[in-house]
Amino acid sequence: MGVKILATLYFFYPPSTMKAAIRPFLTLSLLIGFLSIAPAALNLSTTEAASYRSKLLQLHNRERKKRNLPRFRRVGSLNRAAAKYARVMKVNNHFSHTGPDGSRFDQRIRAAGYRGNAMGENIAFGYRTPAAVFRGWMKSPGHRRNIRSRKFDEIGFGKSGTYWVTNFGG
Repeated sequence: MGVKILATLYFFYPPSTMKAAIRPFLTLSLLIGFLSIAPAALNLSTTEAASYRSKLLQLHNRERKKRNLPRFRRVGSLNRAAAKYARVMKVNNHFSHTGPDGSRFDQRIRAAGYRGNAMGENIAFGYRTPAAVFRGWMKSPGHRRNIRSRKFDEIGFGKSGTYWVTNFGG
């Protein structure tokens, strides 16, 4: 949602009758206005999002290091897809790898602009902290397999309320 709004605001220009010199100032004003409401619209402050993402990346990479696997690196398109789907699940009171619109995780990841060949998704609900959700994923064979898979070396995280999404790519 935030990316769509940002793109709409950034590319919005007043009618051609307005002087070209005013357009950048209007665009900047709209962009600043968007940035001031974006955290509320996404239900997380920028600091909170950076904090849970950093903690989850640390937990995932710690597990990979134990197995002598390459570290994950965060990728923006995987973060965007994960954040958007976490919000979709929360808004629709929905919990499934298949979206309420019938979409699959690979379709959502591609729609966010990811171009890698391998993709995976872990979802969770009800956990309060990154450490708790990570422990839950490690207790599940399928989720643990994604975390430990050699075919993945890129990752993105999303959270809305107590809905969590990790997208994997490679």
